[in-house]
Amino acid sequence: MIIRVYLLYFIIFGITSWNLTAKAVEVDSALNKASQSLLVGDLKNVNEAEILANSVSLVEPKSKLAHWLKAQSIFIQAGFGFEIDKKDRKFVKEAKARTLTIPKSKIPGNILALSESENFSEYILLMETRSSRLFVFENDNGIPKLLKSFYSSIGLLGDRKQKEGDKKTPIGVYQILKELDKPRADGFLGDTALTLDYPNADDKSVGRTGYGIWIHGVPSNVHVRSPRSSDGCLALANSDLAKLKEFVVMGKSQILIVPKIKWLDLKEWLIQDKMIRELFSDVYVTTQGKLYKNVNKKLIAYMRVDPSRPSVAVIQNKSSLFREYWIETENGFKFNLHERLKE
Repeated sequence: MIIRVYLLYFIIFGITSWNLTAKAVEVDSALNKASQSLLVGDLKNVNEAEILANSVSLVEPKSKLAHWLKAQSIFIQAGFGFEIDKKDRKFVKEAKARTLTIPKSKIPGNILALSESENFSEYILLMETRSSRLFVFENDNGIPKLLKSFYSSIGLLGDRKQKEGDKKTPIGVYQILKELDKPRADGFLGDTALTLDYPNADDKSVGRTGYGIWIHGVPSNVHVRSPRSSDGCLALANSDLAKLKEFVVMGKSQILIVPKIKWLDLKEWLIQDKMIRELFSDVYVTTQGKLYKNVNKKLIAYMRVDPSRPSVAVIQNKSSLFREYWIETENGFKFNLHERLKE
C-alpha cells in the first residue's frame, strides 16, 4: 500500500520523463483511446494507455480521468494489478462511456430526409444518452455527415424526463433558443449555456413537466463531470462547449436526444430516406386531420427519437417552421400534433 501511494504521488506530481509532444494531443480522442487501451488489459495496450493519459495530463491537467488512467496503467505494469475501490467508480464509469466506438461507414437512421432551408441550420446535433456522446452532423446533399463528437454528462438518474426535479434528461427534438452568459453566479455551470425549448408540444401533451434544460459547461477547476451527474441538462467540458457553439445558430439549430442511435448501412439508410421523402411529398395533414397537398409546405428533416415516442417532422410552411409529431405503427403513420417554432 505504501509503495502504491508513493508511486501515485510521483505519477501525478513528479514524473516528467515521458518523451511526448503535448501540443499535438486532442484531449477527447486521446482519453477515449486511453480508456479503450487500458480495458484491453495486455501490456502493450496498457503501455499505450499510460502514454496517452500522460499526454492528456500535460495538456489538460484538470482531467482527473487522465491522472487515474495513468496511475492504473503504471500500477498494472508494475505488477500490482487493476485495483478498484469505491472512490474509483466515477472514473470507471467515465472510462467505460469513452470505450463505445462510433461505427465506421454507418449513418444514423434517426435522421432522415434532410433538406436545405434558411430557417434551419445545416448542422444537426444528435445526443445519445447511453454513450454520453453528443454528435454533430452536417447536411451533405441530404445525407447526415459526421463532423465532430463530444463527451457529455446527462442527468444523475438517467434519461426520459417526466417531471420537474426528477434529475433526468429529456429525450426528443428540441430547438436551441439562445445563449446565456454566466448562467450561474458561482460558475458551477461554466461560462455559458445554450437553452432548449423543453418541454415541447409532445412533452406537454402527456404531462411532462420541468424547465431550464440547457447545454452548459462545468466549473473552471473541472475538465468534465461523470456520465450521470447533472440535474437533467447536458454538461460538456468548457473547451468542448466553445467548439460546439461553432455549429449552432440560435433559433435555427435543433438537437435530437435519443437513448440509442440506430446506425444503418448507407443502402438501408437510403431506403428509409426515400420512403420518408415519398410519404411527405404527396400528403400532409391539417390540424383537423384531413389529408391534402400543400405546395407551400416543405419537409426539412425527419427525426426518430425512440419506438416509444412520436417521430418528428420539421416542416417549413412559407417563412415559418413547424414540428409535426407522427406515430409510426405497423399499419402506417398517424399524425398526432404540431407546433410552430419560435423565430
